[in-house]
Amino acid sequence: MLLTLKEASMAAGSPSMAVAWWSLLIGSVVGVPSAEATDHPPAGLPPHARAAVRAYEANAGIPAFARKYGMKCSACHLAVPLLTPFGQAFRDNGYRMKNGTDDLRANEPGYWPLFAWLWKDYQVDVDRVAGQTVQRQGGFANGAFVFGGMGSISDKVSFRMFPVIYEDGVTFAGHGWIRYNQAFGTDWVNIKVGQSELDVPINPGREYNMGNARFAVLYAYTVPGSVSRFNVLFPQPGVEIMGHDRGSRNRYMVNVFDADGAPRAHCTFCAPGVFGRVTHRHDLASGFLRRVQVGAFGAYSTWPVGPDTSDLKGQRRFGGDVELWLGSDVLPFRVTVMGLTGRDDRALVATATQDPKYNAALLQLEYVPKLPLVFYSRLQIIRNQRQAVAGRPDDYGDQDFQLVGVRHALELTSRFAWLLELTYWRQTIKQVAPGTNATHQQLWIGSHLLF
Repeated sequence: MLLTLKEASMAAGSPSMAVAWWSLLIGSVVGVPSAEATDHPPAGLPPHARAAVRAYEANAGIPAFARKYGMKCSACHLAVPLLTPFGQAFRDNGYRMKNGTDDLRANEPGYWPLFAWLWKDYQVDVDRVAGQTVQRQGGFANGAFVFGGMGSISDKVSFRMFPVIYEDGVTFAGHGWIRYNQAFGTDWVNIKVGQSELDVPINPGREYNMGNARFAVLYAYTVPGSVSRFNVLFPQPGVEIMGHDRGSRNRYMVNVFDADGAPRAHCTFCAPGVFGRVTHRHDLASGFLRRVQVGAFGAYSTWPVGPDTSDLKGQRRFGGDVELWLGSDVLPFRVTVMGLTGRDDRALVATATQDPKYNAALLQLEYVPKLPLVFYSRLQIIRNQRQAVAGRPDDYGDQDFQLVGVRHALELTSRFAWLLELTYWRQTIKQVAPGTNATHQQLWIGSHLLF
């Protein structure tokens, strides 16, 4: 039930209680237990570490791969983590060059497919409700240390595994996978088993702010009141089949999974789901428009309801994206536009009278004025088209998100990378109470070391 500001203040009591009350209220609007509105991670992992895990996935292997193949990092990256077409093809090939140098026996004895990564940041957070500041805090956040392995160990086998050691003492054995490359002798069939990220546009490998769990709000959005924790942002355990042509101009990926975090009791495949994506890229030889990529993706997942977890209810997510490279192949201005629509079964929301539905959109701009410097910005909007519970305002739970940032690599060699980054972002959640919006703002300054 929605409350007025006066009723909220009376319910909260002291100022400290008011802060906690508003955090719970905002969380209830977006369907999570706190104001960490887009964080639905595995239990037991702290929020900052969860963000670190997602951000690390594609970035940490940079120096290790450069060491293995004796190449500069700029072969695969314009500005970390922005991938070149060559870098995308390298990733699609299972982190292989396919030139006879992928097998560990072909490398120097001193090379091992290992990496390490250290992250630290200072951040200032401000929460405002109805135009009034209810919380302001700043300080150095707990960082994380990662030591793991990723890459190819033979022509046919690639892998990834890494644990995250967090500063507060929590150790998390991160998700990993094993991939069999070129099954049946073709690039169109590669099989991956384990817990892997879904191939969404602006995926975790393209995340800039490594401490920002809200880098893709629309992926992690949950309709207000839903009991489901599934979203396309987080890795899912299952089997992935992907394929591509030469140069990865045409790609596809299908992932069959059992939704991570779903309740398990009287079931063997408790929350089955499927995700798929196709993309096509067209490169132009001349002109201001250098590259165009279009894609489409979709997911259907289930989530158990009821005491015995045997009653499965569905969730649908469908979207499309267009990516443009402008100006230069070497120093591009990249524009990404994406749309997404989602629909949940009404049984996932208590007291629901109809299936909730929402629409979302994203615009991301990236500019590389010189190597290895990148400026970026991101706009996101989420609009609920149909509320699950009768009587709720049409804009209940709607969100707006804006982010701007800059990242510069002070060092980027085959031995290590040292990155500095500054971002500011602002998120607004609408109708946390009648006529009342809540806003969270963050200024983030971070440094990353990759080995």
